[in-house]
Order: sequence, then C-alpha cells, then structure tokens
Amino acid sequence: MRSMNRTPIRIALFSLLAATGFSQTDDTLGPLRISTDLATGPFPRIAATQAELNRLRTAWRNNNQAEQEIVARRVAAADRAIATPLEFPPRGGQHNQWYQCRDCQLALERKKPDGHQCPQCQRVYRGEPYDDVLYGRKHRANLTSGLDAAWAYAITGETKYGEFAARVLTGYAERYRDYPYHTNRREKDPSGNKSGGHLFEQTLSEASAYAAYVAPTYDLIRASNLLSSQQDQAIRQGLLRPMVDNIGKHRVTKSNWQTWHNAALIAGGAVLGDRELVERAIADPKNGFLRQMEISVTDDGMWYENSWAYHFYTLRAMILIAEYARRLEVDLWSHPRLQSMFSIGPGYAMPGGKLPRFGDDVDSRVRTASDSLEFAYHAQPDPGLRPFLNTKPTWDSVMLGRQVSGAEQDWERESKLFPAAGHAVLRSGGPAGLASAMTFGPYGGFHGHLDKLSFVLFGFDQELGVDPGRARSQAYRLPIHKNWYKATLSHNTVVVDGKSQSPASGELQLFDSKERYTVAVARCQDAYPGVSHSRLLFQTDSYLLIFDALAADSNRRFDWFYHNRGQSVRCDIAMAPAQELETDYAGMEYVKNIRTAKTDDLLRATFETLELQTHLTLDAGRNTDVLIGDGVGSSVLNRVPLIRVTRHGKTAQFLAVLEPLQAGANRQVQSVQWQEQPHGIIRIQIAGPGLDHQIEMAPDSKNPIRSVRFNE
Repeated sequence: MRSMNRTPIRIALFSLLAATGFSQTDDTLGPLRISTDLATGPFPRIAATQAELNRLRTAWRNNNQAEQEIVARRVAAADRAIATPLEFPPRGGQHNQWYQCRDCQLALERKKPDGHQCPQCQRVYRGEPYDDVLYGRKHRANLTSGLDAAWAYAITGETKYGEFAARVLTGYAERYRDYPYHTNRREKDPSGNKSGGHLFEQTLSEASAYAAYVAPTYDLIRASNLLSSQQDQAIRQGLLRPMVDNIGKHRVTKSNWQTWHNAALIAGGAVLGDRELVERAIADPKNGFLRQMEISVTDDGMWYENSWAYHFYTLRAMILIAEYARRLEVDLWSHPRLQSMFSIGPGYAMPGGKLPRFGDDVDSRVRTASDSLEFAYHAQPDPGLRPFLNTKPTWDSVMLGRQVSGAEQDWERESKLFPAAGHAVLRSGGPAGLASAMTFGPYGGFHGHLDKLSFVLFGFDQELGVDPGRARSQAYRLPIHKNWYKATLSHNTVVVDGKSQSPASGELQLFDSKERYTVAVARCQDAYPGVSHSRLLFQTDSYLLIFDALAADSNRRFDWFYHNRGQSVRCDIAMAPAQELETDYAGMEYVKNIRTAKTDDLLRATFETLELQTHLTLDAGRNTDVLIGDGVGSSVLNRVPLIRVTRHGKTAQFLAVLEPLQAGANRQVQSVQWQEQPHGIIRIQIAGPGLDHQIEMAPDSKNPIRSVRFNE
C-alpha cells in the first residue's frame, strides 16, 4: 500500500500547463494551488463543499416546494433502497453489447426466471454472458442506491441511511478481488489485457462507477462514526485501493476511457489521501486532464470522436474532474477548451431541440445536456448558455445555488461553421424553419462513421433527413454495426462501387450566410482512391439544394443515397419489385420492400408522414437506376424510407432539391437542371410556378460560388 501524503498538496496551474506543453499564457488561469490536506483534512472532500451541503439541507427543511421536492425525491429513493433486500450478484457485470440475438440482431428481453428472449424469433438465451449483462445492471443499481443513501445521510443526519451506504461499500469490499477478472471480449487473463476489471468488464466501466458512485459514497459517510476502523480499512484496502489500481494500470492517452480513468484517479486520490493520484489525474504528461484538453478536443470544443453521445459522455467525466479539483481548490474550469466543450452544443441545435445524430449517437438533445451546463454556468456564467439551462430546480441547481427563474429563454438561431470539428450548420426562416448540417471533418475513430460529406435535414420541428447513429442496443460486435450503422450507405452521401468509404477527412471550400440563403461547399479526395467528390448545400427558407460532382480515374459506379423519416416513399415513375438481391453489396441486406426502375427523365419522389411530405426533385440523367425501400433506424424493427440513385462513368453529377411541406400543400419546385458553361462553370436552375433561381459555381475553384440570382 502506498504511503499517504502528510502535507498539503500545492500545485500551481501554470506549472501543470507548462508540464503538458499547453501554450496558454492568459494569467487569469493562475497561479492557483491545491491547499487541501489530503492526509488529515476533513470529509467530504469531493462530493460537496460545506456550503453546498448546507444549501441541500436548507432545501430539505425550507418551504420552497420545488427545491424541497428535489431533495425529498433523493431521500425517498434511499428509503426504497433500504426497504429492499441488498443482493450482490455472484460475479462482475458484462457489456450491454452482448445482450442481443445473434440472428435477428435485436436487443434481448428478460424472460424469467433465468432466460433472455429475442422479441422476434423467440429464441431464449441462458447463462454467460447474458446473465452477466443483467449482473452489471444490478451492480449499477446497488451503487446508485448506496450513493442515494449517502446523500440522504449527509442531508438528514439519520443513521439508517449511512448504515445502508456502508453496507453497500463493505459488501463490495468483501467481493471485489474475489470476482473473476474479465474483459468486454470475455477474456479472463489480466496479464494479456489491461482493459478488464472485476466488478465490471472494462476499466472504463469501473472508472465511471468509481468516480460517480463509489468514491463519493465513501466521501459522504467517512466523517461519521458509522464506520469502525476495521470497516474503514476493509473498504479502503478491499475496494477503494484495488479498484483504482486496476483502473490506473491501463493508460490509453487519447480516449474517452482515459478521461474517465482520470476522474477515478482524482476521486481515489482525494478520498485515499494519495497526492500522486491527484497529480497524475490532472498533469500526467501523456494521459492527464490537461493533455486530454490539448489532444482530444478541437479548437471549436468538439470531442474528437465527433459523436454527441460520446461528447456528452466524456463531458460527464470532465465535470467530475473539474468539480473534484474545484473542491480541492484547483481551478480547471478556467481552461478555455473545457469551456468550449459546453458552449459548442447549442450552436448545433436543430428544430425541436435535437442534435445531428453524427457517429455513434442515438438521440442527443441540447436539453439533455442541461444538467451538464449547470456546472459550466456556475463556474463561468456565460449568457450564451442561459437559454439552455433547466427552467425548473434540479439537484445540481439547488446544490450550486442558482436561482431558477422558471421562464423559457429564446436563443439566437443562426447558421454556423465549426471548421475544426468539420461541420457546417445551415438555418433558414420561413414556415418550415429548415436546418441542415453537413459533416466534412476528421474521422472520429472507433465511434466515428464512414460518412464524409453526408448531411441531415430538419424542418417543421421534426427530423427529416436521417443519419442512423448507432443501434440503441449498442450492437458494436454484430455485423449490422459495421455493415449498416457505420457504413456509408446508411448516410445521406454518395457510395462508390458499392463499398464504404475509407476513413478520411474532407476540406471546406466555402461557407456563407446571406439574407435569403446559406451555402456550404466541401470536397473530399481521400474517401475513395482515385475519386474526388465535391458537394454543395444551398439552403433557402423553402428548400435544400444538393449538388454533387464526382470525378474518378476510371469508370465507376456512383450511388446517391437519401434517407428520410416517414411511413413510405413513392416515385412518379413506375417501380417494380426487385427481381434479385445484391448479395455482394454489404449493407443492402438490411434494405427491405425494394422496388426499382430505370429512367432518363427528371425524377420526383415523395417521403410521406401523416403531417408532412418531403418532396425530392432530382435532375435527369441517362441510364439512371432508381431504387426505393426502407432501411434500419434505431433497430431492425425501426424502418426509415430511402432512395438510391445510381449512375456510371468516370464522372457523375447529381442535382437534387428537397422541399418539405405540410401534407396537402402544393410543391413549389417543379424542375431542376444544370448545364456546364465555359471555363468549368456549372449553371444550376431551380424552377416552378413563380420560381426561377439560378446559381453559378465552379466546383474545383477556391471561389466555388460565382453568382446567385432570384428571379421572382
């Protein structure tokens, strides 16, 4: 066991910045020092300051009904936990990715007493690893109950709550090292894989449990007389120390794992009185918080994996690190990149409050992040965050002392470019309130998708053009993740030769927002060898225009895909059921209800819901193959209509206009066409009753938009 620090920790933030090579010279960052004595200082150290505890206690006693209910809700949760027998599973938990039917690729459902059933084929699975997924959920439930009880004890002073929290900790202290070591791949040898654990299947899961539940639970009850010296040592030596040591052995540098590892290290260092762990969490030159800020966050503030789910998941760990540091009297909140991680989200907000479902995301919303924003706003009250804060009291707003107004605040909706993250967000006024977002930035790694130059579309406060994100069941290990969710064909972009893109980055050529339109042009030359792809998005208050120009070093097949929410998709040309499936086209096995046709003419298609119709008008092209059907949404049972338009040659162009309208309204756009002019100029025309819009562009130039004319 390591020796504990016997003197106050004093770390100058300037020194930490210098140690990691961070070139921040703003002297508002410091010098700030940790003055908490981790050897003999009082508890709690990280869960709350005395002032924060007093606010919660006051809310528990006072007549502010809304705030009192927040605290009472947690005490009631502790009461329910105490009234329920405390049960510990026989071994550690397993990753949710295993809780799926291998054949149907659907999440399983519990079938008592000991089975796990597929809702589609009805097959029943038993034993490991299916039982272990539920064991993991039970471990989380136990730790949540322990923390609820610890808070209830800290607020009310009632012994029964503290005793229950102590039972949770001592129970896991007795079992942690006896639970077999295992990984998320079901490996058992700790020497061969450092990523596993005893309580959970990976150091990531153990770190999040440790930082968010285990350490603060101990922190809240440590100052009481509830724990005998023997119990205290049993918890420290049987759970707190071995668990943080297991986490700490796995160093992964640029990863959301490492951020959660750092949250566990600072939490463990604080409650164990270990100066080395605290310093390592913040200032380790390859893995610490400051290094993470330098290498893992773009200049815009986006987490490098380019997925909102993992941005916010990582941000939860960042909050714990910064808050625990603050309570140890170190100011990490002043770091400009940490602040930017909070401020970036509102700039992406789509109509209805959703965020674009890029990468391995499910359904992130700006409001989902409101609890996270509470901490950032407390640290630095940015007026830009205020409209997105909770309008009713929450646990965190009560603890941090913000007076909640209860009034919704409007926020400025404007088109925005995020050059480092690689996203262009286009917004329009008008009845539809259109908003779209195109991705052209760096590949996000494991949780990124092969989706360069794809886009999403929102209108009438609804999601229309769909990025699939990932399966709700986290089907990372199943073919559907690689062949559909991550693959290029499930995104609104162009597939070449029936294959997914290679991991690639694009480059922005133009972003401009005018009174009547917003335009973005981007290019990618690395997604497919020998192929250059340029895409224009041109958005007005009534439609989104997409123009794709592709050039290859040999004859290729180019498939233009678009996926739109709705009950169905129909074309204005005769479509026939597909005669045979494309067995060599990975991902097409997930497309159902396929109908096909050939055409040389202008193509019109309509995606329909009960309330809306999204009209697609696509330019004429010789020997164009058209396919309609439906693909996968959040699961194989959630279907999303799609259209695929195929052209062949060394070059290909696709000109399309998407016009969302309320059901029954007449479409405005009747035709779209483009013509090549001298000197490589492309003239695009959009026409209809009382409508004549012209755009002249040079796709390969540094100034791609030459003119825009509205003749009405």
